[in-house]
Amino acid sequence: MMAAHRLDRLFRPASVAVVGASPKGGYGLRTLWNMRSVGFGGRLYAVHPKHAEVGGVRAYPSLSDLPEVPDAVAAAIPAPGVPGLVEEAARLGAGSMVVYGSGFAERDAEGRRLQDRIVAAAGGRLPLIGPNCLGVASFRGRAALWGIEMPYLHAEDEGVVALAAQSGNMALTTMLSGRLPAVAYGVSAGNQAVLDLSDCLEYFLTDPGVKVVCLVMEGLTDLARFRALAERAADRDVAVVVLKVGRSAGGEAATIAHTGTLAGRDASYEALFRQTGVYRVDDLDEMVALTSLLAAPRRPRGAAAGVFASSGGECGLVADLADATGVRLAALDAAAERALASALPPYMPVRNPLDLGAAAWGDQGVYRAAARAMGRCPGVDVVAFAGDAPTHSEPLDEVGWPEMIAGAGEAAASLDVPVVLMTTTTDLAPGLTGLARRHGVVLLAGVRPALRAIALAGAPRPPARPAAAPPVADPQARQRATELFAGRTGALPEADGKRLLTLYGVASPPGEVAADADAAAAVAARIGYPVVCKLDAPGVAHKSDIGGVEVGLDDEDALRGAFHRIVQRGAAAGASAKGGGAPLGVLVERMAGPGTELIVGGRNDAAGSLVVIGAGGVLTELLGDAAGLLWPFGRDDVRAALGRLRIGALLGGYRGVPAGDAEALADAAIGVGRLLADLPEVAEIDVNPLLCRPKGEGCLALDALVVLGRPAAGPCEHTGKGRPG
Repeated sequence: MMAAHRLDRLFRPASVAVVGASPKGGYGLRTLWNMRSVGFGGRLYAVHPKHAEVGGVRAYPSLSDLPEVPDAVAAAIPAPGVPGLVEEAARLGAGSMVVYGSGFAERDAEGRRLQDRIVAAAGGRLPLIGPNCLGVASFRGRAALWGIEMPYLHAEDEGVVALAAQSGNMALTTMLSGRLPAVAYGVSAGNQAVLDLSDCLEYFLTDPGVKVVCLVMEGLTDLARFRALAERAADRDVAVVVLKVGRSAGGEAATIAHTGTLAGRDASYEALFRQTGVYRVDDLDEMVALTSLLAAPRRPRGAAAGVFASSGGECGLVADLADATGVRLAALDAAAERALASALPPYMPVRNPLDLGAAAWGDQGVYRAAARAMGRCPGVDVVAFAGDAPTHSEPLDEVGWPEMIAGAGEAAASLDVPVVLMTTTTDLAPGLTGLARRHGVVLLAGVRPALRAIALAGAPRPPARPAAAPPVADPQARQRATELFAGRTGALPEADGKRLLTLYGVASPPGEVAADADAAAAVAARIGYPVVCKLDAPGVAHKSDIGGVEVGLDDEDALRGAFHRIVQRGAAAGASAKGGGAPLGVLVERMAGPGTELIVGGRNDAAGSLVVIGAGGVLTELLGDAAGLLWPFGRDDVRAALGRLRIGALLGGYRGVPAGDAEALADAAIGVGRLLADLPEVAEIDVNPLLCRPKGEGCLALDALVVLGRPAAGPCEHTGKGRPG
């Protein structure tokens, strides 16, 4: 039972008007055909000022002349006339609209103005898909406001898959594959002038029959809303599969901090998807394969596969690709080995992947026995049989495939793990997908996409909602922070950056800024040798590049010499003190003890507050070993991120190196995340290195770079509602 939703009149209309439908063809006439082809049982109208009938459907001069206000309107007219039509539909109280045509914001400035007029005319009253789209196909509602012919879709009113894509061609190609499970809804969202992919996702989640949602996107306008919807999907056990284009770093804006190098624009999306359990795929083949697996009655419980084939070459190919794609080849227990041995000739060795031999080709009993034996093995999460499946030019019923699939399907009926067919090619005989589906076997085309689907489907799912983050020790942190850097822009001096971090629970070594060598010696005497000296000047992002850092200073003579050299180098590089004409200062800090150097950095942008954790110090850019977290997050999220990194093994204790203080590291990352969320004036921040000391000893910020993107405003200028603009 579905709850009422504002988009019901779009996806389940009782009356539809197609404006611009003409006997000459085009999107309008094809929409009328499509509505009939999917079995629409409601009232269907054509709107055209010069025709009384179009395609067997009565036509009216305008929307206002219709005998009723339609639930849905399809606009198949040139772009200049669309704003007026939207205004008329909204005024009449129409329930929804699809605008097919191009010539809007995707084209030029005039098109942008037309699209702005559409948005204004809709006025929050008229849900609208498009413009520049193919439309909406609701097989659940038996309505297809879809502008091109669609006889190729495997779609049913009981479908379990919902698909929405910004790109019409991407949506079309995905549905054209013929390998998807039954589709309940298909949406081409186009320019998303009014409704976007999140609106579609929200609606799909109201349908209890939808088990998998596929989204093809270029980006999101509201990541926070998508996050809430992804959490809702996880709560309802609905899998969300995303293909997001635009991973590459091309066109990235220049950044000052190391974080910008480690975390490109796509990093916020990667973090969002990981933290909410959204499945991210790399291409359409992966999307189709993963969707097929997730839509099956039994999903993989892990990524350990039991594989068999009738060719040693296919077994070798699977073995080579399994490790690269994240699939484990399961160890077979004694019972499985005995069962397999009894089904094979005595000269065939039992292993995984298992070569059944050419003699087994087309033998229904052997394939049933192999699938059953592997599927009953406790270490197997998914059973897969690989094969050089017949192509579109080969007769399906003459090469043994009906028997082999039937045998595997008979085994699948009694197993609690899925049984899949991995084909070595994606060029498949037309009837193969239907044959596999009828026997309860999941068809995955292409070995690499199939193995990637198994790895993704079997990967541990993170908790969708983060555990509560530790409270900030000082509730006045934001007020004190804005007082610290009010009116300033650019890179803060390190000492000020560390003061800011301290407000959010990230500690630094003891130290002070000294204006002259005598003051520096006095600081060192108080905190104890050895010490490190660093140039303290605004706007200097990387002090070591100009010789502004000297470490391991064991006595006063070494300290005084370092002080003078650092000041001279800073002056030569054009650095200036905070006070303008005041002399350059030097930050004197006590040298820290042993530990693991990491980077904990972050940035604020339109996507939100992103924190990056990774290998720090000189390894930061050399290794690129980093993971992102989108605020809000908790300790469990930090632990999961560390588990994906090579540096994470070192923190756990490695070859005599004591385990690091992972809890303190998690708290430091949470502190940086809260700082960024509290202070949108902070554009970027790097704590590099953050020294993670042995367990129980905490973490220390050895260096800190804080970059302000615009002048900080006082606390009174912020209401706390949303992110200040």
